[in-house]
Amino acid sequence: MEYFEDRKRAESFGEAAAAYDAYRPRYPSALITAIMQAADSGAEVPRILDVGSGTGILASQLKDAGGEVLAVEPDVEMAAVARTKGLEVEVSTFEDWDGQDRTFDLISFGQSFHWVDPLIALPRIRALLKPGGRLALAWNDIEPKGEVRTRLEAIAARFHPEGTRPSLGTAGAAETFETVEHPALAQLRATGFTACESSFTEDLHSSKHDWLSMVFTYSAQLTMDPVKRAVMREEMAAEIPADGLDAANAALLILARI
Repeated sequence: MEYFEDRKRAESFGEAAAAYDAYRPRYPSALITAIMQAADSGAEVPRILDVGSGTGILASQLKDAGGEVLAVEPDVEMAAVARTKGLEVEVSTFEDWDGQDRTFDLISFGQSFHWVDPLIALPRIRALLKPGGRLALAWNDIEPKGEVRTRLEAIAARFHPEGTRPSLGTAGAAETFETVEHPALAQLRATGFTACESSFTEDLHSSKHDWLSMVFTYSAQLTMDPVKRAVMREEMAAEIPADGLDAANAALLILARI
């Protein structure tokens, strides 16, 4: 099943809106700079549409970097958090959203492109972009470092033998598998876009509480049976050192143009 077809997971985030905003990571500053450079069309303030904006994590970073940002988000509770940041938010799925003949210098998806149907979304994006406009797809991909990663992955695999999240361009652990092309690139090429991908790596440290709080804002955990979810959290907590863990964020950015 494609992620966008799993509506239970796609619509699970509202119950965790506050935790999502508090514990999900922000995007690396270099990634934000790359998006804003792509959005530069000569206009004094680039117009940006941020789709599946959630609590406005990417949208607020782009706004702070100088963009005029309109956010589209289907969940009312997530949208409410985004509005507290001064963002203009329209509540709708992208597939049903009324664009009202507006056009944009750049359309962004932060951690959200896998929740839209590309057969519907990509033609809509083409129509919404100004001539020379760009599409930016961004994902944070945070993994623990060292032995704790192996132990936490083993726990996740027992609770989610079917897998937990979309690939961010690797077929498995970096030390075992070769890098593979992100599936969005083939979708983009098939609909007439030219695209390239870049990665932005940063080292992080997280407390035990913050790491677990982040992990349990993902849809795979939000849609679990509550008892199993509590057991999974307890098992993970037992494997994380008292002083937290070191992690790496290999953030991915795909930039595309028509």
